[in-house]
Amino acid sequence: MATTTLEPETAAADMGISEDQIKDITVIGAGPAGLFTVFSAGIQEASCRIIDSMPQVGGQLTALYPEKNIFDVPGFPKVSAKGLVDRLEEQAMQFKPDVHLNETVVDVQRLKHRVLEVTTNKGNVFYSRAVVIAAGIGAFTPRLPDDDLFAPFGEAQGVYTCVTDKSRFAGRDVVILGGGDSAVDWVLGLADIAKSMTVVHRRNEFRAQGHSITKMRELAQEGKVKVITPYNFKAIHADASGHVTGVAAEDKNGQVLEIKCDRLLVLLGFKNDLGPIVEWDLRFEESAIKVDPDMQTNIPGVFAVGDIAAYPQKIKLILTGFADASIAVQNCIPYIRPGKKASHVFTSVRGLPAGGK
Repeated sequence: MATTTLEPETAAADMGISEDQIKDITVIGAGPAGLFTVFSAGIQEASCRIIDSMPQVGGQLTALYPEKNIFDVPGFPKVSAKGLVDRLEEQAMQFKPDVHLNETVVDVQRLKHRVLEVTTNKGNVFYSRAVVIAAGIGAFTPRLPDDDLFAPFGEAQGVYTCVTDKSRFAGRDVVILGGGDSAVDWVLGLADIAKSMTVVHRRNEFRAQGHSITKMRELAQEGKVKVITPYNFKAIHADASGHVTGVAAEDKNGQVLEIKCDRLLVLLGFKNDLGPIVEWDLRFEESAIKVDPDMQTNIPGVFAVGDIAAYPQKIKLILTGFADASIAVQNCIPYIRPGKKASHVFTSVRGLPAGGK
């Protein structure tokens, strides 16, 4: 494969496409890390395209917990997931990237002149000088105690696997299955509006932040929350219309406890699927893409940021994804513009560029 680099217009003509078809950077994934990658590209005056399989930007924050508060984003003592996505979107879109939602990237191939060909499930073919993968954990589906048992139930029947609208739980008898951060966070988040709140977990120990567990225990002592442990989920009950009316849980001695509810929230985590990405000859480490310190993968011109990027001492937090994005773009520039270095930008001094290329 030829690796010579021509000026954009010459390379495009040689490939039989127009110059404006080749973007400097194509971002795969429109979650927090992906949106900040677009902003970082704009700071460097690099043209950008962003593609995401979901119908809206935001990734997990939008799809799973838009109303959940986030406390560890610098500058925000507390911000809702939706609020953070709104700010990130506003920040990124000022550079007018080419946006493609509800579209999945199925293949990335290197062509001549250091141009990458990006193909989607809609048959679209895009061209880019660099690609930044910000796909998070990939496609995700909720873990359920019994897939077959839960098959007839959905939100219309009062069974939920995420909270996108807190008002749906107001004045309701709510049971939450789970013992991780999401389960405990929503016990705290819904306790003040639910008619009753019960959390069922198969262990006595919860796998959540210590202060959150303490607060939940305090609410239990006050009689505002019932904590049922160690009990395993056994059955779900419904009325003639199919709407949930309660669940059954069982302890290690076979003692069955019946719990009334008209809202069941199952928060047992998610199964992730990276989809076509695993076929791209990338190096993987525990379902994440191995990257060098410059965030580049083993494929020249392809970078990875956020939760999907793996490197020593990686911490999977939103703020880490922001740093990954900045580092990736900083190192994209000399790749897409050989002989040139990315300018270290202090926006407080220079301000913002007028827009992308």
